[in-house]
Amino acid sequence: MSEPTAIVITGRAYQRRASLEVRGDTLMWRAQRGQVYPVAENIATTTHDVRDVMWIERRGSLAAAGLGAVGLVLIANAMLALGLVGIVLAVLLAGYRVARPLRWLGLDLGNRWLVLRVERECVPDARALVGRVEQQLLAGDQPRPPPLLP
Repeated sequence: MSEPTAIVITGRAYQRRASLEVRGDTLMWRAQRGQVYPVAENIATTTHDVRDVMWIERRGSLAAAGLGAVGLVLIANAMLALGLVGIVLAVLLAGYRVARPLRWLGLDLGNRWLVLRVERECVPDARALVGRVEQQLLAGDQPRPPPLLP
C-alpha cells in the first residue's frame, strides 16, 4: 500500500513561520511560540480529532475606513485638498485589501486552537482541508479502529 502524498500548508502563527502538513488523515503542526525564547510546538493529530474548523477571509480594512472618515472630516472643515488626499489613500488601501485579503485557517482540537495565517499559494489546499474536515464533522465519521493483536 502506497503512502498518501503530503500536502504542506504554510503561513504564520505566533508572528513566525509555521506549517501544517496533511498526509491522509494525519495532521502535523509545526510552529514556534514565544518572542524572546522560541519554543518548538510540534503537534501530531488526525482530522477526526478536530472538533471545529474555520476559514476566515478578511477583505475589509479598518485603517481604510478610518482614513476615509478623517478625509471627510477634513473636507467638511474646508481643507479640501488634504481631505481628498485622505480619501484617495483610503480607496487605494481598501482596494489593496480587497485584492490581497488576509486568510486564516483555524482548527479546534478541544484543548487548543491552531490558527494559521495562510500564504496565498496555499489557499486551495487549505480550503480543501476545511471542506474535508467539515464533511467529516457533518457525517460523524470516526477513524477506523486499529486491528486487534493476536
